[in-house]
Amino acid sequence: MADHNTIKWALGKNWHQLNPNVQRRFNRLPSQRQPIIYKGIMEVIERSGAGWLFATLTKIIGNPLSPHQGTDVPMTVELTTKAGHKGVFWRRTYHFADKKPFSVTSVKKDEKGRMMECVGGGFGMFLDVYAENSELHFKSTRYFWQFLKWYIPLPHWLSPGETHVIHQDLASSHGKGKFRFSITMKHPVLGTTFFQTGVFEEVD
Repeated sequence: MADHNTIKWALGKNWHQLNPNVQRRFNRLPSQRQPIIYKGIMEVIERSGAGWLFATLTKIIGNPLSPHQGTDVPMTVELTTKAGHKGVFWRRTYHFADKKPFSVTSVKKDEKGRMMECVGGGFGMFLDVYAENSELHFKSTRYFWQFLKWYIPLPHWLSPGETHVIHQDLASSHGKGKFRFSITMKHPVLGTTFFQTGVFEEVD
């Protein structure tokens, strides 16, 4: 089970550069009994042809990428922890019209002083976490495959691209107000493979 706030730990002294509402939102840990749940609308979900190929090929490791596109797609995000496991698990469920709900699950954790996000099959990415313009940013630095206790780096061209996630607060003074979540993946050769952005708020 997660025993400390991974994001706050990763930011260190830069934690206080975040918008106070973002600090309040992330200054706590979920649990199996008390998950943190957000609901909202993904206004734009786009992927290129190469993005579709990456999404299709990675189905074998647990659907880490959505092959579908759409606008104004309802989404639920659930944060929880699991007994005996490090980190916080993020489950994002897309509700595309005329399709079964599509879920993407990953876990954010720190390992030997490095922040990482892991999906299925031992695959994951190391992350830089930083505050900029009062926003919370996650940016991938390298994808890897974990074999036993070793993290084997993968060539950049084999990945869907550099991942950049932005959490931007939209509320004026309430910690449980709305925020914008955006994710962009840019491949060094293929360009933008995925782009998503939407507005969310916490479910009481």
